[in-house]
Amino acid sequence: MTEKELDYLADKIATKIIETLFDSGDLEITQFPPATDEEIMVGELARLMTLLSTYEDKEEYEKAAIIKRKIERLQTKYGKL
Repeated sequence: MTEKELDYLADKIATKIIETLFDSGDLEITQFPPATDEEIMVGELARLMTLLSTYEDKEEYEKAAIIKRKIERLQTKYGKL
């Protein structure tokens, strides 16, 4: 069996499995449980650190300073958890 035939077969099998799951109603899109305060803070810290890096790269130091203060405040709150 060639590589092309294997790929075709794999696609057909995957499609058939997905169709069967949808048709049977067994495929359920689950929701994630609500995020904890800690998870929200970690996500916000990651977002702010990315912004800080971007502003520093673009030499927008005033914006970077504002973001840095926000990071410091959030780290203080995070330390109190």
